[in-house]
Amino acid sequence: RGEHPGGPIAAFAAVVGTMVAYFAAVVINFGDFSRFVKDEPAMRKGNFWGLPVSIALFSFIALFVTAGTVVLFGEKLVNPADIVARVDNTALTLIAAVTFFAATVGINLVANFIPPAYDIANLAPDRISARTGGLITAGIAFFIGALWVSFISNVGIAAFVDTLGAVLAPLYGILVADYYLVRRQNIDLNALFSADPKGPYYYEGGWNKKAIMAFVFAAVFSVATVWVPALANLSGFGWVIGAVLGGGFHVMLMRGAAGQTRAA
Repeated sequence: RGEHPGGPIAAFAAVVGTMVAYFAAVVINFGDFSRFVKDEPAMRKGNFWGLPVSIALFSFIALFVTAGTVVLFGEKLVNPADIVARVDNTALTLIAAVTFFAATVGINLVANFIPPAYDIANLAPDRISARTGGLITAGIAFFIGALWVSFISNVGIAAFVDTLGAVLAPLYGILVADYYLVRRQNIDLNALFSADPKGPYYYEGGWNKKAIMAFVFAAVFSVATVWVPALANLSGFGWVIGAVLGGGFHVMLMRGAAGQTRAA
C-alpha cells in the first residue's frame, strides 16, 4: 500500500490515531459505562485491566499468530478467517466461529450499540427509553450495513473510520475543555438535569450555540485532513486535531461563562 510520507514513526502514529478514532464514541460516552461502578477505585481497576493490560495481551497474541503464519504457511496472514481456512480441522473451525461471533458481538455492543442507544434516549428522555434507543440504533445499523458493500467498502475502512473519528473528536475536546478549563470542575449536577430556562445550563433555548460553533469549526478542519489532498500528511491524526481544535475554540468562545455559572 506504499509508505507513509512522514516515515515509519509517522506511519505508526497515524495508525494509533485511527485506532483512537475507532473508539471515539466509547471515549465520549465513558459516563454511560462508569455510571454502573460502585466507586472510583473500582472504575480505575476496571480501566487498568480492561485497557492497557488487555490491549497489550491481545496485541502480543495478534503479533505472535501473524508471525506464526509466516513459519507455517510461508506468507503473512493477518485475517483470522484466512488462518482458520488454512487449517483442515472441523473442531478448530467451530471454535473459531464461536470466538469470532462472541468477539464481534462484544465489540459492537460496547463501541457501536450502547453509546448511540443512550445518546438517542437522551434526545427526548420523556419519550425515548434506553430500550427504544437501542431499537432505533439497530435500525440505523441495518441501514449502514446495507451501504457497506456499495459505498463504505469503496471509500475504504480507514477513511471511513478516520472521518467518523474526525467528526466525534471535537465533541470530546469540548467536553473535556468545558469541565476542566471553563468550569474548573465546578458542576451543578442538579442543574444539569433541569429544564428551567433560568438554569445555568439552559443557554439559548436549551442549546449552547457557542459549543455548537466550536464543534463546527473544528470538525470542518479535522474532516478536511482525511479528504483534502493538501492535508494528506495529517491523515490519521484527524481525531487528535479535532479534539484539540474543538477544546480550544470552546474555551475562547466560552470565556466568562464559568464565572457566570458560579455566580448563578
